Amino acid sequence: MTARTMFLAEGYDSVAMEQVAVLADISKGTLYARYPSKEALFTAVIEASVKEWSDEAALGDDLLTDVIGQRLHHHARTIAMALQRPDVLGIQRLVLSVRTRFPALARAMHDRGYAYIVGLIAGDIAAAAVRDGVPVRNPQAVAQMLVGAITGFQIQEDADPANAPNLEAFACNLVEVLLAGRAAW
Repeated sequence: MTARTMFLAEGYDSVAMEQVAVLADISKGTLYARYPSKEALFTAVIEASVKEWSDEAALGDDLLTDVIGQRLHHHARTIAMALQRPDVLGIQRLVLSVRTRFPALARAMHDRGYAYIVGLIAGDIAAAAVRDGVPVRNPQAVAQMLVGAITGFQIQEDADPANAPNLEAFACNLVEVLLAGRAAW
């Protein structure tokens, strides 16, 4: 997508709708008819990016079993790998840089990205509780802890590519700790 490439290369504030129209080889009127503002265009970029990343991450989902440990390890590795992608990091940085001025952009990233994966993991946890006969009080909170810890580690480690194995190792260790405390879920 032309707009995503431009936003990632130049930053949100430096991209003008007119530039996007020229590079996308469409008229300004067509662009504004579809996206009435730069905020609407960037929201569409966020939505399309998250959908692309989710579709890529789901490619191996059909190989998953119902074993909750396997599912949580899969999700944790998927999150860790995504947080090492330059395009994911770029969109993440852009959203963080404009979130106080454009809270709707941050909300779009939250709803399409964070809330989606937390909901997916919470659903796996709830289904495993029923299937395994192990009660769970708050699957949403467990999922939030998993996602929050991995993303927090990524932020604290500054997403240095040299730390990539550390992020994946951290994610796997985190799952083991969560599984060991399953009775407290």
